[in-house]
Amino acid sequence: MVRSAFLLPAILLCVTLSGCATLYNPATGKNEFILINSKTEVALGANMIPMLTQQYPLLHAKDFQERVNRLGGRIAAASDRKDIEYKFFVLDSKELNAVTLPGGFIYVNKGLMEILGDDELAYVVAHEVGHVAARHIAKKIQSNMAYQLILGAAFAGAGDKGAKSAQNIARGVDIAYTLIDLSYSRKDEFEADRLSVKYALKAGFDPCACLQVLEKIKKTEGPQWKTLRYFRTHPYVDERIAVIKKEIPASVTCGSKT
Repeated sequence: MVRSAFLLPAILLCVTLSGCATLYNPATGKNEFILINSKTEVALGANMIPMLTQQYPLLHAKDFQERVNRLGGRIAAASDRKDIEYKFFVLDSKELNAVTLPGGFIYVNKGLMEILGDDELAYVVAHEVGHVAARHIAKKIQSNMAYQLILGAAFAGAGDKGAKSAQNIARGVDIAYTLIDLSYSRKDEFEADRLSVKYALKAGFDPCACLQVLEKIKKTEGPQWKTLRYFRTHPYVDERIAVIKKEIPASVTCGSKT
C-alpha cells in the first residue's frame, strides 16, 4: 500500500507535465529521471520574473548589461546544456549576490559586478549556469510538486478541515519555492562549482579567478561574510575553495591557490 500511495502521485505528475523521461545529463554524467521538460521549465521561470523584479528592480544601465551579456554568452556557449536559451540580467542591488530562475534566467547584482573583474565575474555566472545545466532547479521543483501531490493524497480522506490544512501547507511550500530559493544542497553547490571551472576554462577565462572571487567577497565583507546571502545558503568558502582546487588542471599555476 505504501508503494501504491507514492506511485499514483508520480504517475499523475508525469501525465500533468507530459515530459517524463530518463535522460542522460552530460553536466552531471548521469542518467536522471526528469519530470519537467525544458519548455515547462522555461515557462515556470518566466512566470517567476515579476516576483523577482518587484523585490529587486532591474538595473537599466547599458554598460552593466552589455558586460554580463558578453561574459554570459561565452559561458553559455561552453555549457553542457544547449536545449534552452540562457538570458542574463543585472539587478539594482548592492548586495553581493547572484540568482537563477528556472529555464536559464540568470540575474547578477550590481554590487557583485562592481567588485569583480571579468574572469571573476565569469566564475559567478558559470556557477549559476552550472545549476541550470545540472538541472538542479528543475529537480528541486519537481520534488516539491511530487510532495504536494503526496500531501494532497494523504489528506484526501481527512475531511474539509484536513483538506484545508493540506492546501495551506502546499501553499506555503509554493511560496517558498516561488520566491528566490537559494537553498541548494551542498552536493548541488559543489557540483555547480566543479562545472564553473569546466565552463570558465572552456570559455577562455582564467580558472584561478574561481578561487579569487570567493576570497575577494570574503575579504570585502570582513568577519561578517558568513551571514551574506551569497554564502548563507552555500557551503563555507573554504570547503568550496578545496573543491575548486581539485578541478583546476595541474598545469595551471594559481600562485599560492589560497
